[in-house]
Amino acid sequence: MSGGANLLSLPAITRGGKMSAPRTVAAGYVATLVEAVTAAGRISAAELLAAAGLPPDPGQGGDRRLPHDAVSRLWQAALAASGDGDLGLHVGERVRPGSFSALGHLLMSCASLREAAAETERFAGLVGGGGRFASRAEGDGLWLIYRPLDPDWPCRRHRVEAVLAASLTFAGWLTGQTVRAARVHLRHPAPSATGEHRRVFGCEPAFEQAEDALLLPGAVLDLGVAQASAGLKDVLARYARDTLADLDRGDLRAQVGAAVRVALDAGRLPAVTEIAAALHLSPRTLQRRLKDEGSGFAAEVNAVREGMARDLLRDGARPIAEIAYRLGFADTANFHRAFKAWAGMTPAAWRRTAT
Repeated sequence: MSGGANLLSLPAITRGGKMSAPRTVAAGYVATLVEAVTAAGRISAAELLAAAGLPPDPGQGGDRRLPHDAVSRLWQAALAASGDGDLGLHVGERVRPGSFSALGHLLMSCASLREAAAETERFAGLVGGGGRFASRAEGDGLWLIYRPLDPDWPCRRHRVEAVLAASLTFAGWLTGQTVRAARVHLRHPAPSATGEHRRVFGCEPAFEQAEDALLLPGAVLDLGVAQASAGLKDVLARYARDTLADLDRGDLRAQVGAAVRVALDAGRLPAVTEIAAALHLSPRTLQRRLKDEGSGFAAEVNAVREGMARDLLRDGARPIAEIAYRLGFADTANFHRAFKAWAGMTPAAWRRTAT
């Protein structure tokens, strides 16, 4: 994307009579993906965008964003065009402050990497709506965990590897030092060759793990950020909160759905208390706000389960009993009854019509 990020304007969508915005990805991160693919000269930015069904130059600007679904198409086109089996790692290596929108500037004002990790967990939505970060302490170190919101994310392996590699690359930008992980866990199976993983991460990842995460040791977390500024950080944190609120405003049901998908993907049928806590609301406030939008918690959970059921059923190799368990049903019979109420036919019959 020469001269800046190419972007689609975002039409508002109507949900339940209210206006809301779809999940989006910041321009800078999209530009980094395109640059990683076009650097070899095999395809131009305009050709890559056309392959993804996007216009060649629909607009520019560091604050503009692309719809999440459009970025999924772009990743698929990027993999096909590049032939790069480690594209995600190479995208992650190319990030720079502008790749992370307002979050990049906020992180550059933090005092240490430990503080930057905490701000990343709070404000990752400024970069993209495809996932969120969590953390878990281990000794004096910290596991930085990335959780995609969609269970069957297109190009999942590469996108997760890009996020984790980018975390290390940007830590290098912040500190002026090479930063490597002590350990890396990845949910997907190991590719045929892992030399690039060892080079980028600084260690051999463990594959087919329960989560996608990297462990930063305490000595790394305590590294100072070269441009730290407490005063500037306060200003940027307020801007980040306001910007993230603008992105989320009017889209409570999308936030609930995303949190429910995370819980289901982790093998839990979530209670309203869990989802309310994830959204920093009381259960009563969450229920009231959903009622104001013409919905309710049970209805939102069922909508997510129905959507996930259809997506999972399209994978003809996935057993129906496994799908029922993954969606939190006590047994296959309960799943059959629920799906028949949703689709008017059994899961097996629906699968035959969808594949």
